[in-house]
Amino acid sequence: MKSKISLFVAMLFCFYCSLVTEESFSSTDEDTLRIGIELFESGQFQHSYVKLLEAFDNNPGNIKLNFYLGRAAFEIGNYEMAVMSFERILIASPDEHRVKLEIARAFQRLGANDIARQYCTEVLSTEPPEAVKKNIKNFLIYIDKTEQKHFLNGQFIVGVDWNNNIWASPSVRVIETVIGDVNLTGASSTKTQDWIYNSTLWVDHTYLFPYSNHFWKTQGTFYKAIYDETTALNIRYLGGDTGPTFKSGNNNFGFRFFLNQIELGNAEYLKGVGVKAKWDRIIRPNLVTNAALKYETKDFPGNSDMDSEKKSLLLGMNFLLGKSMCHFGLKSEKESAFDDEFSSTRYGSNLSFTYNLPFHFTVSSNYNYQYSHYDKAAALFTKKRQNHLHSAGLSLEKKVWKSLLKPDQSVSYRLTYQHTWSYSNIELYEYTKDFVQLFFIYNF
Repeated sequence: MKSKISLFVAMLFCFYCSLVTEESFSSTDEDTLRIGIELFESGQFQHSYVKLLEAFDNNPGNIKLNFYLGRAAFEIGNYEMAVMSFERILIASPDEHRVKLEIARAFQRLGANDIARQYCTEVLSTEPPEAVKKNIKNFLIYIDKTEQKHFLNGQFIVGVDWNNNIWASPSVRVIETVIGDVNLTGASSTKTQDWIYNSTLWVDHTYLFPYSNHFWKTQGTFYKAIYDETTALNIRYLGGDTGPTFKSGNNNFGFRFFLNQIELGNAEYLKGVGVKAKWDRIIRPNLVTNAALKYETKDFPGNSDMDSEKKSLLLGMNFLLGKSMCHFGLKSEKESAFDDEFSSTRYGSNLSFTYNLPFHFTVSSNYNYQYSHYDKAAALFTKKRQNHLHSAGLSLEKKVWKSLLKPDQSVSYRLTYQHTWSYSNIELYEYTKDFVQLFFIYNF
């Protein structure tokens, strides 16, 4: 802290030494300042900074020039120059509240959080407009977060679903097999509807390594679904992953070790363990791309023939434009099972679009496609199964509460409709189903 104070005092000394009375601009300097401001307002911060420095040589005491020079310096990451430019203004005009907030931002980037807080407190004491006061409080919360090492957030969801085909029953009752036509019987042969009551708890913990942007992330998910009548389909899912993420410029590289377990009815259905490598890159502030490689081993206690190894490649892109966000993803999977009847290759894509409406409403739409090709024909069929699975949906979400002190804490409701249809070269795997979901969501 002493080194920060010394730096601050040294800067002040330089400011006083360099301060001169504001002089009248020559026509050349006026043109240079005008061009520098135009470049800044068009987002060309580096070119703006160079132009404003030209005008600064002859007019170091001009308030307007120093204001834009400080802002341009901030945008290109020259925070020391930004501080000096804003301080020159405050020496000449100590009550410039906007300048105090700008210099607070610059000191925060330099790591001098106490000085940044001091300037913010000075502005708050003047009772600024509510919008300004809110922005200052959010900035102070942000400063506190930059000093944290541990971050915990999550989501709790409870809801009810209505599904008109819980067994994914085929659209026909008679199928063609190697032994002739077979009439389907049993519960799964008939299209059955049911209500499902479900709950999900998702928790995320992040540990930020000291003096770096690298962090260790741990996530856990618990999901439970209880059917109103068909208890044999009750589901309990427990999963988690943990691993480091390394930040370099606009790139994030991460590794995750994960495990999951599914219980179906009253029996253990699946146990999985694996590792995943992730890469995210910020192309522009509104465009992010990502890729992931995943390897997983799956154990099915009730049917060892399904035990398998699964390799996956996932690619994605998120594009933000105004109030809307678009996501596009691709995937490729290869699953090798103990019995080749359950081995398959899958390719898929997904597209989603989200738009923020007035009054805290959000509308979303999505479409998903997956093609599956199995390595071996099942015992009753002479051909290898090929499936085309489509799914499309629409949802409407309403945020009913948001914490002023903790922006990540909120409550909302979501209503979703999803239609799924499957085509296959084997009639047993052709079906359609619809489900409607109503969720209560608490983010913390």
